[in-house]
Amino acid sequence: MIQTPVEKCDIVVLGSGTAGYSAALSAARLGASVTVIESRETGGTCLNRGCIPTKALIGSLEAFEKAKRAASFGFSAGTPVPDWPAMQARKKRIVGQLVGGVEKLLSGSGVRLVRGRATLDGPLTVLIRGSEGGETRLAASRAVIVATGSEPARPAIFPFDGVHVITSDEALELEAVPESLLVVGAGAVGVEFSRVFASLGSRVVMVEMADRILPGMDGRAGQTLAAAMGRRGVRIHAGAAVRSVAVRNGRCVTELADGRAEETEQVLVCTGRTPNTAGLGLEAAGATLERGYLRADETGRTSAAGLYAAGDVAGKWLLAYTAAREGIRAAEHAMGRPLPPDVGPVPVTVFSDPEVASVGLTAEEAGDRGIGTKTGRFLMAALGKAAAVGETEGFVALVADAATERILGGQAVGPHASELIAEIALAVRLGLTAGDVAGTLHSHPTLAEAVCEAAHDVRGECLHKLRR
Repeated sequence: MIQTPVEKCDIVVLGSGTAGYSAALSAARLGASVTVIESRETGGTCLNRGCIPTKALIGSLEAFEKAKRAASFGFSAGTPVPDWPAMQARKKRIVGQLVGGVEKLLSGSGVRLVRGRATLDGPLTVLIRGSEGGETRLAASRAVIVATGSEPARPAIFPFDGVHVITSDEALELEAVPESLLVVGAGAVGVEFSRVFASLGSRVVMVEMADRILPGMDGRAGQTLAAAMGRRGVRIHAGAAVRSVAVRNGRCVTELADGRAEETEQVLVCTGRTPNTAGLGLEAAGATLERGYLRADETGRTSAAGLYAAGDVAGKWLLAYTAAREGIRAAEHAMGRPLPPDVGPVPVTVFSDPEVASVGLTAEEAGDRGIGTKTGRFLMAALGKAAAVGETEGFVALVADAATERILGGQAVGPHASELIAEIALAVRLGLTAGDVAGTLHSHPTLAEAVCEAAHDVRGECLHKLRR
């Protein structure tokens, strides 16, 4: 009987997505010998099927939409026409460049990248089955970090076929823009894909079980976005559930629980993610799963000695930047490095049109905790830079403790909200007051002035807003 060869290293990482490669690079920086096992593309969901490809498409559409408004900027550009195949080609170039960058970082840091499928044979031993059938056993002296990510959820009610009823994975690879599209789920993923295809001319319908879109974010932010999407032709069924979807003669007929029906060319289901934990041998290795997610503490440790979890598979935030932090913390803990408390607030951003971002507490959430608040708000329409660039939808709001004016949270809706939220996140993390932010000089004219003006408004001192 031929024995499976056994190789050794300090740390084995399962998955090369954001959590996985961050863990690998961190461990290597601390002197560990590291092997990463990947069964699919380097870079995981974020680089290949999530953050980067969607933002590449949105980047193309932002240029297209501005070109359509050329006359309002004082020049003529003819009638722009979207070229979907060219947008897809641009997306693939960007993805390929960034994937290549990650592979160079790994190899340049001495991290070994192995292609194959992994199964745990105990907490610190991994059996690797290569694409050509060979097997290797890899033993880790310090830790195995599971960072296998997630995939789009596929609820049984939907007849997924990859052609008519699809997930975000298939949506990113469509060869043609659908004439009409029904999007199930109005969270970040559903909203962003609605933006993409509505901008390309699809008739888009959104269905959301909650009473509003972006149900996990500030209500006013969701209302502002819903109004903007309506002006762009997107119809929204909020407080509605899908009863059934049937494909008839190449068309999708979606029946809602209230009896209404919609007929579209395709149905895109954006109702969450499912962790990639099946077939890894986690429970046999002594780990605990909850709803399919690998349970881990704040350091990433699971219930199995030496076994860590990071990123989507741990089921905490399911965001690329939190996955990176979790991967780094898991690697540093495994290498014996003391960890500071993980206390930073998590900003959440939706790359809609206009963008929506939020961090910390909303006024409603603060009220539920018994905290009295004051809210400062400033409209983009009153901001010089927003007028100059022709993007005046939205606002910035800051939620502050009524007694101390310490900033508890904030929201940004409008141009580059994804960038503006970073200043608010830093203010929340450092416990800054509205006075601290208002007293900090902001360059003029900039969009960031909206944050400063909102801080002045908390204090009742905003000069560029009429008091009522």
